[in-house]
Parts: sequence; C-alpha cells; structure tokens
Amino acid sequence: MTRFLPAVAVALLWSITTVLWNWDGWKIDLSAIYYAAKSYGAGHLDLIYDATERVVYNTPPQLWADWAAADGWDVKEIVFTPYLYPPLWAALLAPVAGRMDVETFYNVGLVANVAASVWMVWLGWQLVQPRRVIPLVWAVLGFGLLLITVVGYMIYWLGQPQVIVSALMLGSAVALSRGREVNAGLLLGLATALKLSPLLLAVLFVMEKRWKALAVFAASGFVFGVVSLSVVGWPLHAELLQKLQLVEERVLISRIIVSLETVLFQLQEVVRGTADWTIAEPRQAMEPGWIAWVVRATMLGLMGLTYWVTRDRPARTRIWMRFYLLVLVTLITNPLGWIHYMVLPFALLPAFYELYDKVRTTAIVLAIGLLYSMPIFIEAVLFDYTGFMQIGVWISGCLVMIGMLVFARPVEQAAE
Repeated sequence: MTRFLPAVAVALLWSITTVLWNWDGWKIDLSAIYYAAKSYGAGHLDLIYDATERVVYNTPPQLWADWAAADGWDVKEIVFTPYLYPPLWAALLAPVAGRMDVETFYNVGLVANVAASVWMVWLGWQLVQPRRVIPLVWAVLGFGLLLITVVGYMIYWLGQPQVIVSALMLGSAVALSRGREVNAGLLLGLATALKLSPLLLAVLFVMEKRWKALAVFAASGFVFGVVSLSVVGWPLHAELLQKLQLVEERVLISRIIVSLETVLFQLQEVVRGTADWTIAEPRQAMEPGWIAWVVRATMLGLMGLTYWVTRDRPARTRIWMRFYLLVLVTLITNPLGWIHYMVLPFALLPAFYELYDKVRTTAIVLAIGLLYSMPIFIEAVLFDYTGFMQIGVWISGCLVMIGMLVFARPVEQAAE
C-alpha cells in the first residue's frame, strides 16, 4: 500500500487546489439544476423546461433572475442554462433547493465533483490494471490534465455534473471487468438516469456477451422510469422529450463543442461560401439531413470497428479498450458533445503506456495536454474567428486517441 501514498498526496493536493480555486463562484451549469428544483418546489412547473431549442439562456425566466438577485448576485453579470435532465432530479432536489441558498448549493456540488474526479482517476487505475505505469505517474498525469486543460477547467468552473456521470460509467466498466454483472448494470443504469447519453455504452455488455448486466441495466432503467412517472407525472417527461427533439434537430456551434456534426456543418458552409468564421456566443442551426445520416453511420461503423479490432485481445485489455473506444465514439457523435465530456477519456489517457513505448506515449500525452491546455484556450478566446478552428482542434484530439486504440499492437508485443 505504501506505493500508493505519493499518488494519494497528489490527489489530496489537487483536490485542495481545485476547491480553493472554484469556491463561492457562480456555476453556470448547476444553475439549471438548482433553479429547476426550486421551481418544482415552488409549484412553477412551467419554468423547469425551456420550450425552445436553446441550450444557453440569453434571458432566463424572470423568477430565476429574481431568486438569484435575492441571493446577492448581479443578474447582468451571470449566465443561466436551461434544465436538460430528467424531471425526477428536480423533484428530489426541490427540498434541498428550498432550504439551501444557491452559493452553498454550488459549493456542495463542487466538493461532489472533486470527490467524483478522485474516484474516477482511481477507477481508471482499477480498470486498466497497468503493468508499465506506477501509481504516482498515473496520478500526476490524471490530475495534471484536469489541472491545466480546458476540460478540467470547464468541469469545475461550470459546476458540470458530467464528472459524476463519468465516474459511474467507469465504475460500471470496472465491475464488468471483475465479473460483477449486477453492479455493472446498476451503475450504468444510474448514470443513464442522470444523463441519457450513457445509454449507448450498454453496447459494451452486448460485445462482451454479458447478458445479466444488460438485463439488470434494462430493469434498472424500467424501475427508474416507473418511479419518475409516479413521482413527477407524464407532462414534464413530455416536455423533456420535446426539448431533446428540438436539440437533436439542430447543430450546436460553439467553441467548446466536440462534435462530428458541427465539423461537417462547418465544412458544408465553407464549400457554400457562407461560413461564419466568428463564434462569439453558442448558436444553433437546423441540421441538414445528410449530416444526421453520416453521423449515425459513423457511430455504427466505429462501434463495429471497436468490436473487430479488440476481438482477439485478452479480457484484461479487451474490456478497457472497448470501453475507451465506445466513450470516444459516443462523444464525437453526440449532438451535445461538450468539451468537458472529455474528462473521462483524459482520465484513461495514461493507459496508452500499456499499448505503446514510453517515449511515444509521453509525446502523445504531452501533445494532447498542450492541445487542450487552458493557456492556449484563453489566448484563442481573445479572437472570435479562432472558435471556428478550435472545434476542429478538439475533435482531432479524439480522432488521435481513437486511432491509437484501433492501431495499437497487442499488449504483449508492446511490452517487449
């Protein structure tokens, strides 16, 4: 156990630093959860879901602004986001939001995100079971990337619960690798109950022929749905589905998005000569039909490739490689694949030492860290036109990681 003490020290130092840097700040993404819960508790169900396709509020509901102002915030200086989560969480958190001021809620959320991040880095070690990396190096790389990159910055500055969802997804993969199929199904079911996107990772259960895990996952989803309908009722669920449909029909254009459909839309606009090179604020445009089909075909094709290139690998590496690839594939084909969704791929980045020699892997890790580094992002933000190029830069990092996993030699050869 003593070999883990330096890694524990790194985790502790990173946790304290991250909490101190982000304490008492406005958390844009947590604002949606807090004020949706507060709206539910106050009986203003019409304020929980925005009826348009917007993913960022230009003007929040007046009652939300009034509540924020009552807590001492200057509503002209803060940004709200619409609520995009299942309605049950607004109902369950309503008593908390009713008794807790927004700043305390944000600080509790920050501590939860930091704790989930530490758990996620540890789970990554448990999943990969590295033989060529010591715990200290794993911790330095895992927490270092969260410290210096835009991915880590966005998670804690926005108050984004994606890191909690990512930890649950990773926990599911670890349970699967240990033969604990019930736990694997339950953890992925819980992740999907928080956000719908982990649903596609159930493909891993199919690839591994773990039918018990798949059945538990499906059963947990059914139970969650029944409970949610019983507590909240159908109308709010219908509003959520309508909101998601509006989002799905559109392409999101933002400098912090990692999405294939956005890149394809940009290329189309360049060919047509109608490209808008400035991205000062997130905006949305109707998605051309051909892009939707190309993205779906890409997702299915890459899932098939994932199965094919990993089929002959030993179980120890096969599961984590399949999981890693599926996370990346579902990220780039997600219409709302925000940059902070890369927190999970970054947590597993040290795993490449198991597939490639140390020099090559170190060069790739450093290059990716530089590509997504916060200082470079800050410099690029000063110029509106760089946002157009940043989207391509973000997705290129994902494609590099996918390529490294697809073309990796068998572990036994890489270790020679």
